[in-house]
Amino acid sequence: MDLSWSGIAFPAATGFFEQIGDWAAEYGYLAIFLVVAGDGIFPILPGETSIVAGAVFAAEGDLTLWGVVVVGAVGAVVGDSIAYWVGRGGAPWIRRAITRMAGEHRTHAAERMVRRHGPALVFTGRFLPGIRIGINMACGAGQMSYRRFLMFDIAGAICWSLQAALIGYFAGKAFANQIWVALVVALGVAALVALFVIIRERRMVAREEALEAAEDRAATLSTDPATAVSRENA
Repeated sequence: MDLSWSGIAFPAATGFFEQIGDWAAEYGYLAIFLVVAGDGIFPILPGETSIVAGAVFAAEGDLTLWGVVVVGAVGAVVGDSIAYWVGRGGAPWIRRAITRMAGEHRTHAAERMVRRHGPALVFTGRFLPGIRIGINMACGAGQMSYRRFLMFDIAGAICWSLQAALIGYFAGKAFANQIWVALVVALGVAALVALFVIIRERRMVAREEALEAAEDRAATLSTDPATAVSRENA
């Protein structure tokens, strides 16, 4: 390692994170709210990451843990509600744009799962970033009343925000006065959790697609006796 370079880079990095801490103290809650709410429609935004980072700053005293949890949960409910109302009465081009962004196969799988699992999926959907938008839009498209949707969405948003905040907060406490280390550790743990969620989510979508294919084959056989007879003879 070039020691002369590290002597410049390390203070620069720590100074950068100190500046972020000052910024978080002034704009942190608003920034968390906007990013999390936007994540409800634009999944490329780092909603969970913003809560984790905010909680690290809470451990440093720049924010408060419960403030981060509450703002994250409110932002989540607002973003999910926007997706719900887009599904209920949004312009077709808006729905198409969001569907393409989330992935058509995920959105289609989410619609089928909502029909079968209903409210439980609204709660767990907060932890499934890939198909979350599809779930919320499907609920708005007639699968569920907003009052019922809101009740389960609030519960899911609180749990989701709390778990993300605790990751950041405990990392911040474990590495007190080393905010850059705390951020790296907290975001690393959050990334591992996200990887597990992504793998599980993909399996759920794959199962749903396989189930749909099996139902389509069964429907074809039931409506086409000739095909059924030929398959039995084969």
